[in-house]
Amino acid sequence: MKNILFIGLLLLSMSACSSFLEEYSQDLARVENITDLDELLLGSAYLPAGKISSTSSGGSSMNGDPYSYFIHFMSDELQQNGSQVDRSAFDPMSSSIFGYYTWQRNVGIDIKGTMIGMENSFWKSTYQYINATNMILDELENVSAKGNEEELNKIRIEGEARFLRALYYFSLVNLYAEPYAPSKAAQTQGIPLKLTSYIEDKDYTCSRVSEIYEQIIRDLKKAEECLAQTSRKSVYRADLTATYLLMSRVYLYMQDYKNARTYAQYVLDRNDNLTDLKSFAGQDNVFTSQSSEVLFSMGGHLLSSYIYGSDSNEEQYPFYVSEDLIKAFDNDNDLRKSLYITEGTFGYYYKKIYWGRSHYNEACSVSDNFMFRTSEAYLNLAEAAAFDDDEPTARRILGLLQAKRFSTPPAITESGNALIDLIRHERQRELCLEGHRWYDLRRYTVCEKYPWSKSFQHVFTDYELSLSVYDYVAIRTRVFELEANDKAYTLSFPKEVLDFQNNLSKNERPDRIPVETINH
Repeated sequence: MKNILFIGLLLLSMSACSSFLEEYSQDLARVENITDLDELLLGSAYLPAGKISSTSSGGSSMNGDPYSYFIHFMSDELQQNGSQVDRSAFDPMSSSIFGYYTWQRNVGIDIKGTMIGMENSFWKSTYQYINATNMILDELENVSAKGNEEELNKIRIEGEARFLRALYYFSLVNLYAEPYAPSKAAQTQGIPLKLTSYIEDKDYTCSRVSEIYEQIIRDLKKAEECLAQTSRKSVYRADLTATYLLMSRVYLYMQDYKNARTYAQYVLDRNDNLTDLKSFAGQDNVFTSQSSEVLFSMGGHLLSSYIYGSDSNEEQYPFYVSEDLIKAFDNDNDLRKSLYITEGTFGYYYKKIYWGRSHYNEACSVSDNFMFRTSEAYLNLAEAAAFDDDEPTARRILGLLQAKRFSTPPAITESGNALIDLIRHERQRELCLEGHRWYDLRRYTVCEKYPWSKSFQHVFTDYELSLSVYDYVAIRTRVFELEANDKAYTLSFPKEVLDFQNNLSKNERPDRIPVETINH
C-alpha cells in the first residue's frame, strides 16, 4: 500500500466527460489526437461544477464533489446557526465539518469524539487531479499536431495543465505545510511532490516548502509562455490573465513584493474592470460568469447548501455569516454590506454569489473557492506596493477599488502598519467567502515586516433527537478557540495517509479541547 498517495486512476464521476472519457478515463491507451487530450483535460483535470438540488421535503442536497468546502469553516467568516429549527435535514452537514470548524487535530473526528471518519478526501482528490495533469503533460510529447490550429491547441493544453498543477500544489502546501516564511522555507517540511504520471514503487517523502513553491513558479512560468501564444477559450478555462493573477498571489505569499506587484499590474493591463456597486441593479448575484471582472472560475458553489439564508425557511441553514465578518463592514457607505452579505430574519447571509431559491437544480455560474477576479489584482498590487516602499501607489490603487465599492469613498491617508492593516481589512471585505481568508490569516502570521495574528472562537452546539417532542433539541454548547499564531493553522496529514505511509513526518497540529462547555 505504499502508493496510496498517488492512485493512477482518474475519477469516473467527474462532470463534462464525453463518452471517450467515461470509457477510457483509467488510462491513456486510447488517446489518439489533440482533441482527446483536451477532453481529458476538461473532464479529469478541471474541477467539476457542483450544484444544489431541492428535495421533496423542501430541503437541499449537493451534487458533485464538495471539493475544499471546509476552507470557509476554519476562518472567522462563519458561525453556527443556534436558532436552527429543523435539524433533520442539515445536522449531518454540521457533523461533517465539525473537525474543521473546531480545529481538531483529526479533522474526521465525530461530534462525540468517539470515532474518526474519512480525512483524506481532499488530499486524495487533489493528487488525482495532479496526476491527471501529469498524464496529460507526458502524453503531449507523444501526440503530433496536424496543422497550425492543432499546434496552438497543443500549446494551450500544456499551459492549462501547468496552471492547474500549480494551483493544486499551491492549495495543498497552504493547508498541510506551515506558511511560507522566506527565512525558513528551505528547512520547513512541505508535502510530497510528484511530477510523473506512472506509479512508482517507492516510499514518498515530503519536499521542503521552498521546493514546492519553486515547482509552482516553474509551472506558472511555462503556463505563461504557452498561454501567451493562445486565446482565451472560456471563463472556465485558464488563460494568460488568470495565470498572471495566480503568479501575483504566489509571489505575495512568498513576500516577493516586486514580482507580486509586477504580475498584478500585468493583470490590470489586460483587464482592470471593476463592478460599480453604486449602479448595480441586480437583485440576486453580484458576480456571475458574465461579470467583466471575473477572470476565471472552476468548480461549484456548494457552500450555499450550508449558509443560512434562503427565500424561505431561513432558520434551517446550519451556518451563517459571523459577527467578525459583519463588523468588518464598519462604514455605512460600504455598499458591500447589503450586496455581498444581507441581513435576513435571523441574521446575515451570503449574497455575493449566492444561489437564491430560483437557482435550485441549476449550477451556479461561478465558484465559491476558485473564482479569480480583478479586485484581487488591485489588492495584491496595493499590498505589494506598500511593502515595497511605494505607499503612494498603494493608496492610489486601493482608492480605485474603494471608488467602486462605497457610495462615498473614504479618504486614504494611512501609512506604515496602519496602511497594511487597511489593506488587510479591505481583503477581508472584498474577498469574503471566496476561499482567501484562511490562507490570509496563515500568511499574516509569518509576515516579516508587519506580522499579525488574532485569537477568535467558534461556538458549536450539539443536537439530539428527542422522542418526547419528536424534534432535535440542544444538549450542549462548546466553545473552541484558535489562538494567535496557533499551530492549528496547519492541517495534520490525513490519518489514512499516515496509516499507510508512516515514513512521512507528522506535523504538529495539537489536540483541541473546548475552553468552555455548557450543558443544556
